[in-house]
Amino acid sequence: MYKIILFDLGNVLAKPIDDYKLYSRLNCRVSYEDFLEYWWYNELVIKAHKGLVSDEDHIRGLLSFCNSDLTVREFLSIYRDLDNSLYSDMVEYIGNLKRKGYSVGILSNLRLMDFSRYRESINQIKFDYLFFSYEMKAIKPSKEIYLQVINTLKCEPNDIIFFDDSLENVNAARNMGINAYQINRAGIRETTILSKILDQYIKECSE
Repeated sequence: MYKIILFDLGNVLAKPIDDYKLYSRLNCRVSYEDFLEYWWYNELVIKAHKGLVSDEDHIRGLLSFCNSDLTVREFLSIYRDLDNSLYSDMVEYIGNLKRKGYSVGILSNLRLMDFSRYRESINQIKFDYLFFSYEMKAIKPSKEIYLQVINTLKCEPNDIIFFDDSLENVNAARNMGINAYQINRAGIRETTILSKILDQYIKECSE
């Protein structure tokens, strides 16, 4: 049976960025709450995730908003120094999936500077597919990004299993016919949940 398994990166495969640690090192002269609002929702930041503006441009905008005296180079040095490790149990789990013959990939909203942080860790796994928003010029949960994935894979949406920590992203994928599930690191071990979902999916498809 033809199946492709895609994972979000942050909070699924990798530890999420420590926003407060970043904020505390930027010499910001705005509140942490204001910093978060800009960091996650500013139009320039969103465009950077879509690859429509350079990281340098959106970093300059962020530093200006924060009234920080840091340079873009100094910001990038701080940013790259943040934890960029993948969850060890997920690395092992994906290795097992590949040995069983599954095609495995990442579908994530990333800027180029985000991929640069995780590049070494990602390359160690030898993913079959990498779908990053900055290359696709679209971000989850837009319909466009899921269409690009389906067209690139040349498969039926039902052949894709997708795991994301955002319910909004999961629901958007489901609306496209993709088998999508919300998971995160809280509570039961993530790999246990994944195994149960995949086992159930395989059973239903076999009936």
